[in-house]
Amino acid sequence: MIKNFYPYRFILLGALLFSAIILSSCSPRKPGLVTNFKHSYQRTWIGPEYWANPLQDWQVNEGRIECIVSGGDRNLFLLTHELDAGNSGFSTSVRTGSLSENITDEEGWIGFKVGIRGDYNDYRDNAVRGDGLAIGITTKGRLFIGRLSEEIVEPDVDWSGFELELQVESAPGSEMLATISVKDSKGKVAGTLQKAVLSDWFTGGIALACSAGPVPETPDERPGLLYGNWGFKPGTQRKGDVRAWFSDWYLSGDKVKTYSGRTFGPVLWAQYTLNGNSVRLTAQMAPVGIEDDSDVYIDIDEEGRWVEAGRAEIDPLSRTATFELSSWDSGRDVPYRIRYSCYASGSGKDEFSYEGMIRKEPWDKEEIVVAGFTGNNDLGFPNNDIFESVQRQDPDFLFFSGDQIYEGVGGYGIQIQPLEVACLDYLRKWYLYGWAYGELLKTRPSVAIPDDHDVYDGNIWGAGGIATPEGLAGSDAQDKG
Repeated sequence: MIKNFYPYRFILLGALLFSAIILSSCSPRKPGLVTNFKHSYQRTWIGPEYWANPLQDWQVNEGRIECIVSGGDRNLFLLTHELDAGNSGFSTSVRTGSLSENITDEEGWIGFKVGIRGDYNDYRDNAVRGDGLAIGITTKGRLFIGRLSEEIVEPDVDWSGFELELQVESAPGSEMLATISVKDSKGKVAGTLQKAVLSDWFTGGIALACSAGPVPETPDERPGLLYGNWGFKPGTQRKGDVRAWFSDWYLSGDKVKTYSGRTFGPVLWAQYTLNGNSVRLTAQMAPVGIEDDSDVYIDIDEEGRWVEAGRAEIDPLSRTATFELSSWDSGRDVPYRIRYSCYASGSGKDEFSYEGMIRKEPWDKEEIVVAGFTGNNDLGFPNNDIFESVQRQDPDFLFFSGDQIYEGVGGYGIQIQPLEVACLDYLRKWYLYGWAYGELLKTRPSVAIPDDHDVYDGNIWGAGGIATPEGLAGSDAQDKG
């Protein structure tokens, strides 16, 4: 029986190899998956690789990314990948569909923003205040690249679910060739639009987009991007009912550069004070979900090994975890580590850590160096010139005297109700403070106090407690009550 098995074994192996070849040719695996939400949790914070504009209008739910509030220029910026300069190509695709009941009755579009750049050559500025080339499909079912063109391509779209695919290839001269396609649930191409675009539009960040309102009229040359101090940048108001979901986002090609160190969260930053033999340290967390861990842990370094020193619950509104460490040896530098576990990608929880150092008291110094900050407006975010100058001075103490936030932040205005949404909106602004100065805060004591803009007020004069006269607004109101 053993001798008779050999020919059948080779026949069986041949059949298996043939089947594998057929299956692989029928179902090729695309490279570059950048979303991988396998667990069926729900939360506002998408994950450490993303920055949502604005935070409170997005969520991850049942394995999908969802834009749950309709408005202009809603986008989800990918922090860990960037389109490099040069004429090499790239491709990106995403599964998407409508969350709105009658999206075809609305004015808006769904798709990508590519080549997103701000003013300061920093990915954080790109994420918060940058702009790029809009490419996608309108709610009326019309494909576009940069602007609505004379060539009308209107594929038959099933808004319950379809695939958008963008391919960008090198072309002669200073242009690149962009092709946007719609595929149905079976992968069949339903419509394609192709256009030559100035290659400068394909350098920078990339984001998913869901936007109410008209398709932007992208100029041929890249404009300056600074917006006013307050309120909205053009077209970002909440309006209409253009909401969408996204899944299976792929991004690949020679033009794509990966920066794994650019994640932000779930431990965003930490700051502390040292008083005698007592340390008070606060870890600022992302708005994690109810299925993520509720406890945060702090470890300290004792002779080269980590020893757990405390546990704290996350405050449900401020999303902070505060530790009180007593009997502290303030005569030596002590490294610390903050640990937290939550869902990020795949099917299980991942443990994240954030490391810093609690400095010894500077008793041996004749002069104590204090760095003072005020007016952290997002117009200069992430304030690299200030950060680098302060870092060179190596201060012993940081003092933030107020206006750690301003109202506008990227041009999305403010929300003051309901409470949960208002908190998320405030946190979105507050997070820029730690994103800019976290590397300073985690290794030296600091104090931050509020001022007028920290509480959404233009000025606080007191005026003996009198009420602002009715009918006044803006500077007239803030100076008379």
